[in-house]
Amino acid sequence: MHGSTWLCTYFRVIPKSSPVWRIARGQRLSFQDFEDGVVLFDALAGSTHLLDASAAETLAIVEEAPGLDASAIHAQLLERLKLSAVALPLATLEALLQRFEAMALVSASRA
Repeated sequence: MHGSTWLCTYFRVIPKSSPVWRIARGQRLSFQDFEDGVVLFDALAGSTHLLDASAAETLAIVEEAPGLDASAIHAQLLERLKLSAVALPLATLEALLQRFEAMALVSASRA
């Protein structure tokens, strides 16, 4: 382009901090173990959810230790359930946390 000046700016990419997870504000969770799974009572919605062991333990970890990121929750979950990261990949846990967030059971914030 005649008479125009092109300015090229370079940006340094700064990685975002990992979100930390906690039980959603005002939420109270009540768990009851049954043979087929764990029933969770969601106090905010007044509804119940049937959870498998990994989902119930994930919520228990978030409730017991608010402010952990997904990798720390994942490490505790693998230890509690005596699983390998191959059996329960971090990506699966991250998807579960996002689903719980969509259900208003947990909330994420940047550290």
